[in-house]
Amino acid sequence: MNPRSNNPDHHQDEQRLQWDRVADAWKQWWPVIENGARGVSERMLELARIGPGQRVLDIATGIGEPALLAAGRVGPAGQVVATDLSARMLDIARERAQALGLTNVAFIEADAERLDFPDGGFDAIVWRWGPSDLSNPSDALATIRRLLRPAGAFAAAVWEAGPRARPLASLANDVARDMFALPSDCAAEPTPPTESLESRMRGAGFSEVRAEEVALSLEFASADDCTRYLVEVSPAFAELLSDKSPAQRAEFRHRLTERLQPYVQADGRVRIADVTLCVVGQA
Repeated sequence: MNPRSNNPDHHQDEQRLQWDRVADAWKQWWPVIENGARGVSERMLELARIGPGQRVLDIATGIGEPALLAAGRVGPAGQVVATDLSARMLDIARERAQALGLTNVAFIEADAERLDFPDGGFDAIVWRWGPSDLSNPSDALATIRRLLRPAGAFAAAVWEAGPRARPLASLANDVARDMFALPSDCAAEPTPPTESLESRMRGAGFSEVRAEEVALSLEFASADDCTRYLVEVSPAFAELLSDKSPAQRAEFRHRLTERLQPYVQADGRVRIADVTLCVVGQA
């Protein structure tokens, strides 16, 4: 992996390109992703107390979640604003909204750390699996708090460090280190920060901050499907393997498939249990 650039604009451009490249794979694998992740989205919306008539911001929505789920909750009298850095991701999110007949969602291309909305413009803000990769967490969280109305809620889902949270990413990182001699402190997938989101939110002025674990499960038809999913939807692993030979890419998938054997069920399907943290606080 290339080290993160010291130029924020350059890093933003790199991230945009990486997510644009994998957007179509996210569309293809969406049933698998959302079958596992829907429960996390639902819990985030419950924690943020999202209901009819509210105005909600979904940061880094990807191809539309939990924005579209929130749109159903706020109803025609409410509105959801969904942002993402990737224009291609947002194109797919718009297609999904149109297919569902949702007209109360606006999609805006925006950097999660450069949000430009009026102060106090949202009743709730949600962010699924993004706050862990902030370059300037304090400023970003202060902005989020500023965008909320008094007593408005911010709910986010984040990954903890270690294999218990995301076994598939952990196994893939181990294979990558073995094959490509990556340093022990260099993983294809970003490592969650040591300081918890809870403490950072309190530092940014949020009150009544609390966190809870939420379990989810990803299921695949086979171990081969599972490895193909990983290298297609993960920008980090897609970039890592982009300059490798076809033989190296095939070997990577073969080794990862072997390590997935403990997760293979009697019918050949693969079931991987993840654990995420949902964190909520009030402005």
